[in-house]
Amino acid sequence: MLSPVLTRDLESVRQIVLDALKGYRANVWLFGSQATGQARRHSDIDVAILPLESLPEFVLPNLREALEESNSIYDVDVVNLSDVDEKFRQRVLKEGILWKE
Repeated sequence: MLSPVLTRDLESVRQIVLDALKGYRANVWLFGSQATGQARRHSDIDVAILPLESLPEFVLPNLREALEESNSIYDVDVVNLSDVDEKFRQRVLKEGILWKE
């Protein structure tokens, strides 16, 4: 069972990500230990984005800044799946939890 703080922070992070990508075609996943149920007390939140169209250069830096300024007690890592190797991408697609399609 997720703690109330983690549940709140996951929803907050999800909303920040979805707001930052509003109007852009991209798929988004929660992945890593938070998605697989192997998270520990100080595990971070891993978010993967797969743009379905070219994103303006400011979108991901602005997203990362918004996440840093959020009230989340967890570190949040954002990965652009267009910039990773195929093996890593396939792992995220297989194990991740789809947040936006």
